[in-house]
Amino acid sequence: MRLIQLGVCLALFLAVFAGRGASPSSRMAQLQQRLQTVLTADTDFRAAFSALGESLSGQGPILGELGEFCIQVFGAEGGLPEGAEDYVAETDFRTEQNFLNRPADSAEKAAHYLRLEHVPEDWVTPPQPAAPVQIQAAPVAPAVGTVILQADYPGPALPENYTMDQISLGNLQTVTPLLGHLRSTYGYRDHPVDGEYKFHNGVDIGGQEGDAIGAFADGTVDYIGKNDTHGLYLQLDHGNGIKSFYAHCSKLCVSKGQLVAAGEKVAEVGSTGVATGPHLHLELKWNGLHLDPSYYVEFLSA
Repeated sequence: MRLIQLGVCLALFLAVFAGRGASPSSRMAQLQQRLQTVLTADTDFRAAFSALGESLSGQGPILGELGEFCIQVFGAEGGLPEGAEDYVAETDFRTEQNFLNRPADSAEKAAHYLRLEHVPEDWVTPPQPAAPVQIQAAPVAPAVGTVILQADYPGPALPENYTMDQISLGNLQTVTPLLGHLRSTYGYRDHPVDGEYKFHNGVDIGGQEGDAIGAFADGTVDYIGKNDTHGLYLQLDHGNGIKSFYAHCSKLCVSKGQLVAAGEKVAEVGSTGVATGPHLHLELKWNGLHLDPSYYVEFLSA
């Protein structure tokens, strides 16, 4: 019986769309009379619904009229789900329109159309917690003087206070004093002027006469000078026993005791002293131990 009632309501819904003309009260009376006949008799349903449709000729809220009619026909206990009369009321058109005009997930839509006050918790996929932002701590540099790369050096014994290993400079912020091609490496070599095989205690970086030479790091001018071998030269003290030495300069731009910042111009490229052309001879030392500058500066590769 319940299924028949629901089927009748569906048929009436279709009939309401087609119906026009009669006032709501007169249509309710006509529809109730015909529906009672449909529910209590062995009736030709197609003919009965056709007859019902003929009584609908007015205009008005379709679902509201249908809801009112079904309630009058079946009664509050006759089979309409609780809350259905509110669902089909005219004011629900505005509610429905507002609902359709906003985003809603599938669980909300199901709850809305089933007239549930709240979305059951087990219908809703719980939001996945956002992955915690991994804040990486700044890498801690090894303590100054720590060996961070032990060189595989097969050559002759090194002079005293020289190493081929890479030594940590701690958190010292450094720059390349002159970006140029590597003309001569740190280590044993045939001297380009006197031809003697001896240890070269720095690197030679090619440049043009007058090119700016920047400070390797923040520091203080330890000393400046000039001699026959190195020409114009200077040394910077960067603290923690770290020092940088610059030679064969054409001009010195600082004075002893002056504070300088990393990259600040301290001299210009030249070929003073024993040199075959303009270049920078750069040395690095830690507590008097000579280091290979190529671990700490960059060069042009082509």
